[in-house]
Amino acid sequence: MKIVLGRLLQRASLRQAIGRRAYSIKKSVDIGQPSPASHPQLLKEGEITPGITSEEYTLRRNKLLEVLPEKGLAIFAAAPVKMMTDVVPYTYRQDADYLYITGCQQPGGVAVLGHECGFCMFMPEATSHDVIWQGQIAGVSVALEVFKADRAYPMSKLQQILPDIMKGSSELFHNVQTAVPTYMELDAFQKAASSGKVKDVSVFTHELRLIKSPAELKLMRESASIACQALLQTMFHSKTHPYEGRLSAKVEYECKMKGAQRMAFNPVVGGGPNASVIHYSRNDQKIKNGDLVLMDVGCELHGYVSDITRTWPPYGSFSSTQEELYDLILQTNKDCVELCKPGASIREIHSFSVEMLIKGLNEIGILKDSRSSSYHQLNPTSIGHYLGMDVHDCSIVGYDRPLKPGVVITIEPGIYIPLSSNGPKRYFWA
Repeated sequence: MKIVLGRLLQRASLRQAIGRRAYSIKKSVDIGQPSPASHPQLLKEGEITPGITSEEYTLRRNKLLEVLPEKGLAIFAAAPVKMMTDVVPYTYRQDADYLYITGCQQPGGVAVLGHECGFCMFMPEATSHDVIWQGQIAGVSVALEVFKADRAYPMSKLQQILPDIMKGSSELFHNVQTAVPTYMELDAFQKAASSGKVKDVSVFTHELRLIKSPAELKLMRESASIACQALLQTMFHSKTHPYEGRLSAKVEYECKMKGAQRMAFNPVVGGGPNASVIHYSRNDQKIKNGDLVLMDVGCELHGYVSDITRTWPPYGSFSSTQEELYDLILQTNKDCVELCKPGASIREIHSFSVEMLIKGLNEIGILKDSRSSSYHQLNPTSIGHYLGMDVHDCSIVGYDRPLKPGVVITIEPGIYIPLSSNGPKRYFWA
């Protein structure tokens, strides 16, 4: 029975297109990613990815069509598989735009959205060898029945079908970050590109992703809660294990044990002077007694990330000098959070934080003047950034944009004092 079913699926995937109800996937639970049938502990009926329903994915595509020019066409390629060695892949992470539009967490596909063609998916075709080594993948029937594509084809049909869809379009919008030769080398695409009619689809998708739905906000709160709990457990762990690498391992372990799929980024764990390296990633030093440790961490839960930074004394208590600086940063953080209201912007909140920190640093003697250039040597970063499916989410949206309900940002003031700084000796590393 299993052999017959496999042959039926293979034959179905080779058809040029299949009607939405031509084949039911209920007989095969594994679709290459979690589903309500295979992972009832993660997904409820009607959800394509945990917490996000089929209706919400359809709404997202409809909103994109509303802003897409009448004869415009949007093309999304799945993120490629990245290799660590010639035979060892890195853990796969789907591109945020492709996931946002399709709900497909798997590589190898291309999705197309337009007013005339509707939602069309080109799906990879697994050989028996692929299935043995890598497991089942979503094919044409899954695209139709699970991802709710209007039309679906095997990837082998893309060069035959997509050019005709492109020719009827006045403008092409594609995901520049994941663009693949499969469609970029088509004559229709090359012709549109040469005439300036190919643009980055992120001008639309980042605007849509900026304001999170209630379901997205729920996932983000859960992601932040997991990271907070993991960080607290790591703080307790730090006195007996004052090593950057061990603390990095501990926070990752706690995040994954609480349900996160991966870290949002490589944890920054800097002890002593290493804390002044903003994106420090070596995490290979022992933390000395009397030093502070900075951790900048976040996790990813079902496609949504968190981002938290904390500094503390692993050996038990702040010195009076450390406490003075810590209190300044803490108060700046609290005051900036109070400013996070509709109408404010990240730029305005950042400017407020700079003024507050310059004043405080002057009062305690670290800064000798109020010039912003002097301050930026101690903190060249922004007060925060947009957060969502990516850590620096919706990067095309400027920081002058007034905040609205549903927009998520980070607030993370800091002072990074390098060894070379001039100032009172009590504030600098021995």
